[in-house]
Parts: sequence; C-alpha cells; structure tokens
Amino acid sequence: MIGGGYADRIRGFFRRFSPRALFANLTVRPGGGLSPGIARIGTALVLALVFIPAIAHGGLPMNLALSAVACVSLGEFLDMHGGRWRLGRKIAGFVFCFLIIMSQLLGPVVTLLAVSLVILTAGTVFLLDFLRGNSEARLADHAPLFAGILYIPLVLQLGLYLAPAEQVLVVLAAVASDTGGYYIGTRFGRHRLCPAISPLKSWEGFFGGLALCLLVCAGMGVMSGHLEWRFLRLPLWVWLIVGLVLHLAAVAGDLFESALKRSLQHKDSGSILPGHGGMLDRVDSILATLVVYMLLRLIVRLAQGS
Repeated sequence: MIGGGYADRIRGFFRRFSPRALFANLTVRPGGGLSPGIARIGTALVLALVFIPAIAHGGLPMNLALSAVACVSLGEFLDMHGGRWRLGRKIAGFVFCFLIIMSQLLGPVVTLLAVSLVILTAGTVFLLDFLRGNSEARLADHAPLFAGILYIPLVLQLGLYLAPAEQVLVVLAAVASDTGGYYIGTRFGRHRLCPAISPLKSWEGFFGGLALCLLVCAGMGVMSGHLEWRFLRLPLWVWLIVGLVLHLAAVAGDLFESALKRSLQHKDSGSILPGHGGMLDRVDSILATLVVYMLLRLIVRLAQGS
C-alpha cells in the first residue's frame, strides 16, 4: 500500500499534467477580456484562413500576402528605431518591400536590382542632405532601412522558392516551437533559459517546443511517404534531426528579436496581432527557420546529387 505522502505526490503530479491544468491559461479572464492563450489561438486561426488559400494557390496571391506581412513587419522594425523614420521614408521602405517580394515572379536578377535601388536611394538621400548643408548627415542614419530590408523581405522571399508542402513545414515547425514553448513554459516554467534577454523563457518551455516541433517534422516525414512529395522523402531519423535544427533556429530567431527590442527599449514590436504583439513578433522565428531550412535543403540535395 502506498503511503499517504507518496499518494499525495502522485495525485499532485497528475493534477499538474491533466488537460485542465495544461490549458488553464486558455480561460476567459474574470474582467471579461480574452486570456493571452485564447487571443493567440484566435489570431492563429485568422492568419491560417488568410495564408492557407494563398499557399495553396501560389503565384500572385502568395506574393501579395507575403508583401503585406513584409510591409507591416518593416514598419514595426523602423518604428522601434525611433521617430526619425517619418512617413515618407517608411512609404519608401514599403515600396522596396513590395518590389523585392514581387520581383520573385521575374527572377533573381530583378531582386538584386531592387536591393541595389535601396542602396542607391539611401545614398542619394544622404548626398542631398549633405549638399543642403547638413554636416551631421551620416550614411549610417539609414542603417535600419538596410538592415530591415535584408532581415525581412529578402528572407521572406526565400519561401517563395519552396513547394507549398515545404512552406507549410517551415511555418508549422516555427509555430510548433513557439506554441510548445509558450504553453509549457507558461504553466511549468521554473528554470530561466536566457534571463538577460527574455526573462519569461524557460528550459521547460524550450523542451516543450522541441517536443512539438519534433512531432510536426516526424508527422511530415510519415506523410511524405504516402504522398507525392519526393523531395521530402527522407528517413524518419533525418526528419527528427531536421526538427531539432529547426527548433534551435526558431528559438534563436525569437531571442534575436527579443534582444533587439530590449536594446531599443520596446516590449513588443507592435500591437496588430492580439496575443502576440506585432507582426514581427510572429514572424521572427519563421524568418530564422526559413533560412536554416533552405540551408538544410541545399545540403540534402547536394548529398542526393540532385
């Protein structure tokens, strides 16, 4: 017969890991507002309703959807860097965002031309400022625009070269890493992962995100064996390695943006997405995951000789 102390511990363990406990943060607050958990789920459903048809159709609808994401994210990125980014300069950034994403339809040379136009425009604005007698004008003043263009639309454009199944994989891997980390970390987080950058992130959340990301990638591997996804037909152990690497990329992308916000004294990049914050808060892990997936894809294809 189990002693009372051990019985209490066992009951406590199952209470902590019961479905009710796991989703306790998905309840409506007493004041009537939605909890962050419910808000995150609602936002995810809305985004899914927008992007699933775009991914399925591909082509122009997908480019337009990514252009919208890139423009909103770049606007938040520039806003975090201070008030000197007036509306006119932000509109110029949006135009460059749109050109870079849409240039994928015309080929990589047009993409390079669009990026070159960003550099040329910034250089021209700097020159005009200097000619008007502004001796304090510095080319470095335009660094946030350079960085934002490289960080957001240029990276997002990589996703347009992937098959729809791969696009879904990248997004699901990043979302799984973030979702597992959020809910497990919120409920069971005790040991801080990186308190200097993000005090709320925990090792428990890290491993929760890892487990969900591995599950998503393993599921994709199983599905690829039954569908016409020849480019995704890899052994299960390879998919588990892919899941591990993509999870690490997602966490690194999230921590990078957290460090950026902390250095600029911002809590969130914006407030457009309930439960998340800004658009950049949602895509930060996707950006890093996309780059790493493209690198893994290149390695696998070189190894396969295709």
